[in-house]
Amino acid sequence: MIFQAAIDIFSDRGFDRATMDDIAARANVAKGTIYYHFKSKEDLFLFLVEEGIDLLQESVREMIRPEMKGIQKLEAAIRQQIAFFDHYRDFCIIMLREGWGAEERQKEFRRMLTEYISLLEEFIRQAMEEGDCRQTDPESAAWTVFGGAAITSLHQLYSRKIYKTDELFKQTSSILLQGLRK
Repeated sequence: MIFQAAIDIFSDRGFDRATMDDIAARANVAKGTIYYHFKSKEDLFLFLVEEGIDLLQESVREMIRPEMKGIQKLEAAIRQQIAFFDHYRDFCIIMLREGWGAEERQKEFRRMLTEYISLLEEFIRQAMEEGDCRQTDPESAAWTVFGGAAITSLHQLYSRKIYKTDELFKQTSSILLQGLRK
């Protein structure tokens, strides 16, 4: 209840305009109940982002099979990330719009993404070893893949167009991976 109410309020009003009173009212709980679990609005926000990133990473891991080539794993990760942001639209909005707020929040946001980025790096390294990607810096490439798919998804959410996951995946993966393929 609190989790969804916070996502709704942060997505609708943004971090700065959201209040704990708003979240409590939407969750139909006393404000003290929220403060029992979170010492501040910032803590609640960071919890939401961390939970969401964990859920994204888990959904990508579920798509990966050991027999897949590295490039296939990377394609599956892009597809799943785009589908995830479509399914969790409000989370996508708060994570990508509000995650780059205050400097301390940015540091936390990047720290939380580190494990997911490492997963993408692993796929890129495997693809390079298999000869399906040119040699490049896997960390920079992983951030590029994450950022490209994330910002493209966010743009689609804000553009009021119908979000077509398959079409968006084809366009995004083609653009992102064309530079990686030999």
